Amino acid sequence: MNLDDLSDFLLVATHEGFAQASRASGRPKASLSRKVMELETALGVRLFERGARTVRLTEEGALLMERTSGPMREINETADVLRNGRTQPHGLLRINVPTLIGQLMLGRLAAKFTMSYPDVELSITLEDRQVNLVSEGYDLVIRVNPEPSSELVGRCFARDQVLIVSTPDLKKRFTRVGQKTVGALPVIVRSSPRGTSSWRITGPNAKDIPVQTVLQLPLFTMMRDAALTGLGAARLPHLVVAEDLAAGRLVSWGGATDQPSELWALHTSRRLPSAKVNAFMNFLGTEFKKTWPD
Repeated sequence: MNLDDLSDFLLVATHEGFAQASRASGRPKASLSRKVMELETALGVRLFERGARTVRLTEEGALLMERTSGPMREINETADVLRNGRTQPHGLLRINVPTLIGQLMLGRLAAKFTMSYPDVELSITLEDRQVNLVSEGYDLVIRVNPEPSSELVGRCFARDQVLIVSTPDLKKRFTRVGQKTVGALPVIVRSSPRGTSSWRITGPNAKDIPVQTVLQLPLFTMMRDAALTGLGAARLPHLVVAEDLAAGRLVSWGGATDQPSELWALHTSRRLPSAKVNAFMNFLGTEFKKTWPD
């Protein structure tokens, strides 16, 4: 199998079409088509279904892309190092991040990382599903409380505690001497049946407090904004409310869980992490200790 033909196949597969691959690479469309056809002939299988307006991978083509995209990228990077003597992090770094984490901090962190490593081109996607690093071409993923896996390795770069928070005024109104609540605490939740129940405050002085759901919202950021109005308390990750707690806009009633959540940066165990992956993982650990020491 010719590596040049394989490289052109991956170019077309990644850009989902010959025309798109031609525009992205500056290579003639006819040349890319010829190279892919030569690869198909060498392998004895059809790699693309070609329609009048669309091109899609066959089952064999999808398998070839899954198995070769990562190794081919490593081959190209290694050739670049040997050719130019480059050992510094460089090239495209594709990262997949949970939506909330991305919205809260990845814009700021990405800008800082780019200033420190201008030769690395960041490509960040936000999704809450578990992507496949190999078949979808990601170098790194960030996951919350990931299940142990032989396919992925990495490190925990931060731990986050879920807190019960409210405005200072709301806490004063519903707390009296002896830390006993007065009536049921109005609360804002993500999903809970309406009605009176209780929330557990964890820690050395653990206790249950009666609560009454007054509003349901789908996102943590929306719950935080609603809590800031004083309508009710909410159970929210510390990272979501850190700035509001520091500014005094919100106060903590205590922890809502016994165990903190862990944030992990993971890469595939099938190959050694590149310089750019190591650089981003080290950067995450340093920035979180600096910006969110608690």
